[in-house]
Amino acid sequence: MAGHLILVPTPIGNLGDLTERAREALEGAHLVACEDTRRTGGLLKHLGIDKPLQRFDDHAGVEAFERVAAALVNGQTVAYCSDAGMPGINDPGFEIARIAREGGAKVTVLPGASAVLLAVVASGLPCHVFSFMGYLPSRSEPRRTFIKKLGGREETTVVFETPHRIHEALDELEELLPDREIALGRELTKLHESWYRGTPAEVKVQLRGESRGEMVLVIAGADAKRIVTEAGAEFAGELPQWAQAYLAAAREGGMTLREAVKPLAKHLGVSASELYKIAAEG
Repeated sequence: MAGHLILVPTPIGNLGDLTERAREALEGAHLVACEDTRRTGGLLKHLGIDKPLQRFDDHAGVEAFERVAAALVNGQTVAYCSDAGMPGINDPGFEIARIAREGGAKVTVLPGASAVLLAVVASGLPCHVFSFMGYLPSRSEPRRTFIKKLGGREETTVVFETPHRIHEALDELEELLPDREIALGRELTKLHESWYRGTPAEVKVQLRGESRGEMVLVIAGADAKRIVTEAGAEFAGELPQWAQAYLAAAREGGMTLREAVKPLAKHLGVSASELYKIAAEG
């Protein structure tokens, strides 16, 4: 198999986030495999690119596998796109990559948009170690079991949740992990990107009845208080690297520096005014 598979990240909301390399890969591909031909077809139309599309989602049949394999066997270039974000993260991208690798084709992964990385950095929670767990279970009992298990995890956890289930999930987090700090991102990179931070009860108040847009939930680990306490103890006029990354992401998301330092100051155990002064000077 002498073909070439390129995994192409696509924007998670803002079309301006598509990289030039991603555009070139889509233009040069003989076949574009994707989760949803309508969604990827719309992206290609926006870019002025006309390519044959192959649906390759979680329900892809034998025909989809055979068409991709045949293209690679014939030395063609196949681009694979998720509906949004990095292929392989919570989608069947790993399956198409396995087809290519097992057949000896070249596999290239392009860097690009990822809701997981954006969310964990923008959350203001410790992000040197974290887990991504996909979508929360859709039914209440499995979801409650999942949340209970989170109570013992030391690292930050990132999950996706649907708009119509987010309020139930927050109710259960409030009941089972009432003191755990969380951050909820909605409509990431889009015009109305919003962040809600605090305990589950505090986030519920901030969110009110909002139930629109894609949601990413970041949940602090059981060890988070120790981590941020140590960070605060070591804080001596210079921001830790993770704190600088958080401020940069928060400001790119539309927050002012004064707004962004408030939750960070709480984490580091310093006054917001002191932190603002240091961040502004830095």
